[in-house]
Amino acid sequence: VLNPKHNTVPELVHQIDIMVNSKKIEWERKMKVLEAKMDIQNQELASAQSKLDQKGQEVGLLRQKLGDLQKTKYEMAQNYETQLQALQSQVRKMSV
Repeated sequence: VLNPKHNTVPELVHQIDIMVNSKKIEWERKMKVLEAKMDIQNQELASAQSKLDQKGQEVGLLRQKLGDLQKTKYEMAQNYETQLQALQSQVRKMSV
């Protein structure tokens, strides 16, 4: 492409400009492709973050339900213990 023996300086400058412009266009295309890939990855990341946030909220609700169930279980056990003691007391009174 560049043949210094037959080209004048302006022709060489013109050829260099063409080559530089060609590279610029190539880089701009590559940049657009990379930007598109990055946009897709950002969307995927945002979607994953949203799902993670939703799962975190679900875990919080499940922990709250578990706490409520454990409290209810404890209260029921206390109630049964009280009833059992009352029945044992009644049985003792009947046997006397």
